[in-house]
Amino acid sequence: MPFFVVFDTCTHPRYYGDVHEVLSLPEGAAIRYEYKRRLLTEAAAREIETLAQNPSYLSVDALLLYGQKNHFSHGDAEPDSMLRQADSTFVPTRSAHLVAVDVHKAAETSEDVFYMHFQLRGFVQPAGPAISDLVAALEADNALPFGDAATQYNWISLLPSPLNARTAELISDDQTIWTSVVEALVKSPTQFENDVFWRVQELVEVKNGQPGEAVSLKDRSTNERVHAARWHRDYSLKEGKRYAVAIQTYSPDGHGVSVPGGATLAMMSRDDDEALLKLSAEPMNIVPNQTEYKRFLISTDSATDTRFTGVDLETQVPGHTSPYPPGSMCSLSFSIHKERWRIGLGALLVLTGVAIGGYTTGAKPDGWWSAGLAAAAALCLAVGAWLTTRQFRIGKK
Repeated sequence: MPFFVVFDTCTHPRYYGDVHEVLSLPEGAAIRYEYKRRLLTEAAAREIETLAQNPSYLSVDALLLYGQKNHFSHGDAEPDSMLRQADSTFVPTRSAHLVAVDVHKAAETSEDVFYMHFQLRGFVQPAGPAISDLVAALEADNALPFGDAATQYNWISLLPSPLNARTAELISDDQTIWTSVVEALVKSPTQFENDVFWRVQELVEVKNGQPGEAVSLKDRSTNERVHAARWHRDYSLKEGKRYAVAIQTYSPDGHGVSVPGGATLAMMSRDDDEALLKLSAEPMNIVPNQTEYKRFLISTDSATDTRFTGVDLETQVPGHTSPYPPGSMCSLSFSIHKERWRIGLGALLVLTGVAIGGYTTGAKPDGWWSAGLAAAAALCLAVGAWLTTRQFRIGKK
């Protein structure tokens, strides 16, 4: 099975947030990459086309890396020579599964767009010998970013064959190595050395005012083309419940002195036309080296179908005017539905009310029986409709 090596270089503001998103998304979350054919080695392009034609071969392993020339800064011109170990910094940002692909053909073959959807795993030790050996092998193959467009200039490659026996060193489900990746970015001469770093550890349900059981991410089925609809993974949430996002922050020794002061984390709703998400208007103060919970509530409305919404989480810094984000950022996707037992019970009560009403009309009982049955039918219909179309709770939860 192929093993893909995928680079970010972040030489433009619009791509700078990609690395921050890869680092801050929780385990199991999905992220989409788009690269034109001219940025892939021929071997990598062939493998992705094969996977697009035979999706049953998915998923396959991948390693996401960041690379830049030493001391490259925001706004500098793109390097005119290929990245090399002697003059560049390389940091593995995430282990991942490539889970969905699509290829959009263009008028010119070199402009074909490859859509790749990755399910994020753990982090790989930046100081591990396999990383250095991987970069050396890619350099020997002229398969690193930038340089001559005809013979180099590659952002996506296959794992060089000499490292096939060492894939275990390049695959990880370890979330604790995140702090080592942050250290590699801020202690090396990179664009990220003064940025703010945090990550989403998990999303949990809040019970009795305390963070409780973690919510799982689930695939969203779709019949649309992958490149048009994306490959989605959502947190499945229930109306009327309270939830919290666990946020881990980190700043290596001395890093906190140089990062922007007064940084906060803001949570904003996305695609929430029904206003189901009730979020705190106050951003969370980012205090280095701790875990905090950002809480929110799922409201309710009359709809019975599943709705898809989400939140954007981003670092905000007072007075920040640069087009480059000042720190971590990511988006979380939610599928929101009513609890099934409420819908089931509501439907049962509606049917009961209809049955009682039908009996009353047909049998025509006299006196109080008629009034009582009519009242019972009306009550069943009212409560059933309420349970089916709106949340119904007694007491405080």
